Amino acid sequence: MKEAIAPPQAPLRLTFSQFCRRGCHVRSLMGRLECMTLSEAVKEHSVADEVAWYGKVARRKDLLSRGCTAWGLKQAVAAGTVRQICRGYYALPDADPLDLHLAQFQARRSCLTKAAQLGLWIIRPPSLPHVAAAHGRPILGCVVHKVSGPLSFMDILRQCVKCGSEVDGLVVLESAVVLKKCTILELRAEFTRREDARARSIIDMIDPQAMSIAETVARYYLRTAGFNVQGQFYVKDVGHLDLLVEGVLGVETDGERYHNTESGWAEDLRRDNLLVIKGLWCLRIPAKVVLGRPDIMLKWVRQTLAMISSASL
Repeated sequence: MKEAIAPPQAPLRLTFSQFCRRGCHVRSLMGRLECMTLSEAVKEHSVADEVAWYGKVARRKDLLSRGCTAWGLKQAVAAGTVRQICRGYYALPDADPLDLHLAQFQARRSCLTKAAQLGLWIIRPPSLPHVAAAHGRPILGCVVHKVSGPLSFMDILRQCVKCGSEVDGLVVLESAVVLKKCTILELRAEFTRREDARARSIIDMIDPQAMSIAETVARYYLRTAGFNVQGQFYVKDVGHLDLLVEGVLGVETDGERYHNTESGWAEDLRRDNLLVIKGLWCLRIPAKVVLGRPDIMLKWVRQTLAMISSASL
């Protein structure tokens, strides 16, 4: 038995007024769908996620600016995913005691202290934490930067360049590039003010191929001392040396994390043996010496270069 085929329907004919009314209805429906999509996108990031984005403690005004709502904050507090630690500040349950303390003074981490929290390279933590506060009043045990409004990543970098030494600024900016938090082009675009001449000279020193803070610091002091330095110099069968000084002396800046292991020790022995076979001198300088006593590093390099010169006579 054949299925019955429905006769084709006549095309829908609308008057102009009917067409306008239906068009308004469709636009209204599309608007509601767009709002629903935006709402769903905001819900993808919970209040706890937004607080974590600021480092586990955040200001209410900053959370609202990122799409959170007063109702959402209230619900998160009720659920225990965040807690209100004082007026206008929210924190995750595992927030750092320093951040909780600063919130009591309407302050938050900034400058080198914030850079360290973000995972950027810091030679040594400042003796006192650097904090930002709109009121600018002194806070016992802190260095206060008077800052109104949220701090952007570039604001943090700018503070580090201003507060730290030239080498402090270099390691922070270079790590930002190496860790892919920004590009050299973005840094150049940011530091264009008249007072940014120092920052621009630091940007010119950045090597995006650097592998560690010790390498960066060693390169800085060696070049400042007048040596010709190449970073990540490749030697066939050996791999990359951290630095090559004056074209004849390799320098490896050894940190405990990667070299004080069984596999790391074995690889260092392999590389050292091949360097001897190839006739290339190489110094292994502990990262602690590079970061804490660069004068000793420079002394060793000068003495070794003198030995190389005398051996070639």
